[in-house]
Amino acid sequence: MQQSMTESPELKNAVAKRPGQDGLRIAWCHTGDSGGSKRAAFEMVRELSARGHVIDEFILRIGEPHENHWPLKEFVRAQRRVAVALPHSRLRPYALSAWIGLAQKRLTLDAFVGRLRATAEDIERGDYDFVHIDHVSPSDIVPLSAMLRKPSVVYSHEVVGIRGQWSGLASRGETIPWPRRCYGRLCAAAEQTYSRLKDRRDTMGLQAASLVLTNSFYSKEAMFQHHFTESRVCRYGVSTATFHPLGLPVEPMLLSPGRIVEAKQHHAVILAAGELPAARRPRVVVATPETESRQQSPAYCDHLVGLAKRLGVELQITRTPTEAELVALYCRALAVVFVPIMEPFGLVALEAMACGTPVIGVHEGGVRESVVEGVSGILVERGSPEIAAAVARLMGDPALRSSLGKSARDYVCRGWTWEATIDRYEDCVRRALAKEQGASDRTGELVR
Repeated sequence: MQQSMTESPELKNAVAKRPGQDGLRIAWCHTGDSGGSKRAAFEMVRELSARGHVIDEFILRIGEPHENHWPLKEFVRAQRRVAVALPHSRLRPYALSAWIGLAQKRLTLDAFVGRLRATAEDIERGDYDFVHIDHVSPSDIVPLSAMLRKPSVVYSHEVVGIRGQWSGLASRGETIPWPRRCYGRLCAAAEQTYSRLKDRRDTMGLQAASLVLTNSFYSKEAMFQHHFTESRVCRYGVSTATFHPLGLPVEPMLLSPGRIVEAKQHHAVILAAGELPAARRPRVVVATPETESRQQSPAYCDHLVGLAKRLGVELQITRTPTEAELVALYCRALAVVFVPIMEPFGLVALEAMACGTPVIGVHEGGVRESVVEGVSGILVERGSPEIAAAVARLMGDPALRSSLGKSARDYVCRGWTWEATIDRYEDCVRRALAKEQGASDRTGELVR
């Protein structure tokens, strides 16, 4: 197995920042992903830095990180990068490739754990008050908390990885011959074995953490059910200065932001648009942070294009929009349709509401905690007829669309900001550190 490791321990900022009077020194560990977890890390680090905390960034990942997507370097004192190359098996038949790939990934994971141990030793030698670890299940880096003596705070962006295993669209409505079903199960078993291994390591790391934070009450419940771990809710926020109404004319357009993967259910938005009369049918815009060369599911993207063509729905795929372009899309949309499978939270809903755009959201997961029926949008059960009915309601009542948009903006400004998120984060962390210090003092007294 060919494997390459790269590590960049050099300091990017030569002049070290000094913490404020109450400032903390934080080792911020994340995987450098391109999704909502990276956006949350960017906003949280930016706000913590502005408050006088000193942060060193550790990018720890199997595979290449997305370092240009919401980079943290402007707000951190130092950066370190530890990456292990992701193995690729191109053998045929696919079942052979899947199982040989399992062995390769297991060896790679073991090598990465070795790099985590070395990183933990470096962190222990640092002057950090605590270590922050991002968790998107199944994670590669959460076991780091079990290797540390310093207090660790795990922020779980996604507790379980079941959404990534969803594959209902391809088989829906089909009768699959049993040999093909058996072959599919044989291939899937390799990935499931690897996921279970990583999941067990996740549990070990989560239970070793000083504090576990989650982004919603839905995630808190899932954390306990899946990992038997207590956690506290520290919800995401939104930058109301960045995401704000622009006064642009509203267009007959439905916006569906997010990565082009089946878990985001972009096809449900196309199906809903296809249910509306052709003369009044809105176009669908999918805004994604993925490039064509680095998209996770090209087959699903092709499916969206073919589905839109069959239904006579105008589809536009906007890749890697700038922040300004994304805000403009939010503001011009009739509605943002956000119906992912069991989304733990979803920044998309907050960003849309901050722009004064109502959200048509699915009544499940963390979406039902941010989208308030009749206040910031419309909650529906999953299904294209229900989504289509909500779209038709907004198209037929511009005053309702305007009223929902205004109240949505007011709603997020009152309590869904990143400032409020960091207020909560600081409070939870300081309480956890005080508890750890108290336990340490009591232990010292017993030893004496």
